[in-house]
Amino acid sequence: MLLTERMELIKVEIEVSGQPQGKGRPRFTRNGRAYTPEKTREYETRIHAAAWQKMHEMKLDPTSKFCHVEIVAFMEIPKSWSKVKRLEAEYGAILPTTKPDIDNIIKSALDGVEGVIYYSDTQVTSINAKKVYCHPDRGAVLYMSVSWTV
Repeated sequence: MLLTERMELIKVEIEVSGQPQGKGRPRFTRNGRAYTPEKTREYETRIHAAAWQKMHEMKLDPTSKFCHVEIVAFMEIPKSWSKVKRLEAEYGAILPTTKPDIDNIIKSALDGVEGVIYYSDTQVTSINAKKVYCHPDRGAVLYMSVSWTV
């Protein structure tokens, strides 16, 4: 590529409403065959559908380029917390340190968009991810963006 050519950044952003879920551990049948738990499959299907809708709107095909991924998991604030503690969480003074683990959320998100935004999650070369508490009026949601240059 010549230095005079401009590189365009493509960024696909999706949101999946509901409490973010982590990738469940594989389960095994009596015959020793491994399978993904139903809850994980359903969540990844919701991510897949959101990604497919966005790619369709943007008229894009899956990329074969390397990608950067950003994930923000907006978690629900526990209803049992005091008003003061809920306000602290709402304004970021308290961060979620409960399950699901951030690495399992990342695994679900990456597997959910595989084959839709990119062909394989091996194309992901950098990830920025965090868990934060959501505003009570907004509700829990998984925000994900995948970007690459063309």
